[in-house]
Amino acid sequence: MQFEKIYFEVQGIVHRARKDFYVKLWEREDWDQEGMLVLYKLLCSFPELEEDKDKLCSYFKVQFRNRVRDVVRRQESHKRKFDRMPHEDIHDLSHLVKSPGLLNDDFIVLRDMLRTYRSQLSTEQLEKYEKLITGQSFHGRRNMIRELQDYLRDFK
Repeated sequence: MQFEKIYFEVQGIVHRARKDFYVKLWEREDWDQEGMLVLYKLLCSFPELEEDKDKLCSYFKVQFRNRVRDVVRRQESHKRKFDRMPHEDIHDLSHLVKSPGLLNDDFIVLRDMLRTYRSQLSTEQLEKYEKLITGQSFHGRRNMIRELQDYLRDFK
């Protein structure tokens, strides 16, 4: 017999199992493909089943349902939590996620403004500015922060 004819005889078992079990992300074609794989392996192991339709159906039903149960067990196992997470394309959701930092053009403008501010400082103020940037404390820190905020007011 041809493989397609034999599969057509057991295809009802596959579609019945599809209604009984839920396997994430499997479509009808995936179920048919798994059914064909199980049937092929079954016919390779027991070639005499080609002649006995009743025995073939019962063997196939047991083999296929066991295979699907294994897939469902794997899908639901505690170790594979990551596999159970919803798969979503990042490109579909990228417009919903706000960037936590500055955009590139804003970042370039800020760096340029800070570079200009730094070039206008005296040597003593430059030392204080370096301490401010590194998070150190010094006398006049609050005044320098206010000056810097005033200077960067247009940046907001």
